[in-house]
Amino acid sequence: MRNATHRTRRAVALGLATAALGSALTLAGSGAATAQPIPPSGPSQSNNGGGPSGVSGSVTHPDPEPHDMVQGTDFWRDMGWPNWHNIGNQHWFTGASWVDPARRTQVREIVYTGGQYQDRDGRLRAFLNAGLAGTSARGYTGTFQEYNTTVYVTPANGAAPRRDARRVVRAINTGDVWWTNDHYSTFHYMGRP
Repeated sequence: MRNATHRTRRAVALGLATAALGSALTLAGSGAATAQPIPPSGPSQSNNGGGPSGVSGSVTHPDPEPHDMVQGTDFWRDMGWPNWHNIGNQHWFTGASWVDPARRTQVREIVYTGGQYQDRDGRLRAFLNAGLAGTSARGYTGTFQEYNTTVYVTPANGAAPRRDARRVVRAINTGDVWWTNDHYSTFHYMGRP
């Protein structure tokens, strides 16, 4: 079932991105998520010996996302990293849907994009300007987009679940990506996936 779901998600990704461009996707109805987020995991935090505090990794030593964040990161990569410029802020996306034979109900996988990330404390820009993402990212003045990485399985007419603290943030103009499993307290540079 997992392989079929993965193939279905890839097949509908382009269609979903196109459909989402001009409209907001909303969820209504009763129900609850049937999957719970996985607890945070990942490497300990360091400051790269010269980078901003609370940001680890570099172009030469990237910090790959934990295994339990890969499915969500792959989803956004497959979607072409939609961002607030072309889809607006804060939308739920349906990655796949199917009939659960055990319950004889329609279920879906959903994942959330949180819209523009503001980088109010300037840590990500400081990281880029320090050359830790490579020299081509220095002087970055563009914007960032945040994406949830937890994929939730819910009844097709179920309410959207409460989001967890796991995110990836992407510099829109350069493609540099960081992950966080503690809602922006720390960042881990992944590179340009």
